[in-house]
Amino acid sequence: MTEPAILARRIANAISHARVNLTTEAAAHLAISTALTDAGIEHVNEARITSTERIDILSGKVGVEIKVGHRRRDIWRQLERYATLPEIAALVLATGTAFPDVSEVGGKPLIIADLSKGWL
Repeated sequence: MTEPAILARRIANAISHARVNLTTEAAAHLAISTALTDAGIEHVNEARITSTERIDILSGKVGVEIKVGHRRRDIWRQLERYATLPEIAALVLATGTAFPDVSEVGGKPLIIADLSKGWL
């Protein structure tokens, strides 16, 4: 099994190199799921982690949250919630929103995948 931090970087790399449609979160989610499949990364879409928590994509113990046009404060709060869960060992934030360069949340690795990079 791949170390969660290494898998998170692999996921972020696949996402960052994809041409992700940013018109809606649903369109971005579909493009990201396709990019992960093309990269050979097994994942579950809309993964239910607990009875009250669902994350956009889960690959092993790496959670991927996709955010298009949300406030940074709201995104951060959601990431903090996920970081408290034992089912999550690392997080990837896939966003087109400018986000501070942080490397962890709640003591767990956080990799930020810039959704605009694939278009450059």
